[in-house]
Amino acid sequence: MKLSDFAKLQSGLVLNRKEARSSEETVKEYKRLNLRSLDINGTVNHNELDLFSSTELLDDSLLTQTNDIVVKLFAPFSPVLITPADVGLVIPSQLAVIRIRSKTVLPQYLCYWLSTHEASETLLSIEGWQSQRTIKIGTFADLDVPIPPLEKQIIISDLVCVSNRREQLYRELISEQKKLTSLEIKRIIGGNL
Repeated sequence: MKLSDFAKLQSGLVLNRKEARSSEETVKEYKRLNLRSLDINGTVNHNELDLFSSTELLDDSLLTQTNDIVVKLFAPFSPVLITPADVGLVIPSQLAVIRIRSKTVLPQYLCYWLSTHEASETLLSIEGWQSQRTIKIGTFADLDVPIPPLEKQIIISDLVCVSNRREQLYRELISEQKKLTSLEIKRIIGGNL
């Protein structure tokens, strides 16, 4: 099934059209996504968000909403599923947002599928295999997405969630182990490094 058959796709805001040049012009300040804030692990890195001073209140369609999928418009696409903690962020024009309109497709499943090698290969082959080339919204819209029954989507989503949590715990464990090793080395040397 084509992505456009069950989802609405749009690119983000061209920032300079609504950006305030001074504090007097600022109607509202928002946090905004950028390329660094889309983590390769499929989450929004809130430490990397930028501030955006707007000359007007922005339309909700330009702000992240729960269960949106935000993707970069070039490889690697780094699809990120928006959670309630990520709502209200400005989506810039280097990114696209996918909003599912169907009850038969889970956002978690679609986000996983868009992160697969198969999806990347298909998008790049349509665009001519140039990894730095911008991917058009229409290319995403025409992408054929395999849609298994809802029960299987739930199982896949659960497996991905558990796997992602396990990876996060491993990264935290590695970080703690590095700290422990550093402390042990300092203890052996008998001073500070």
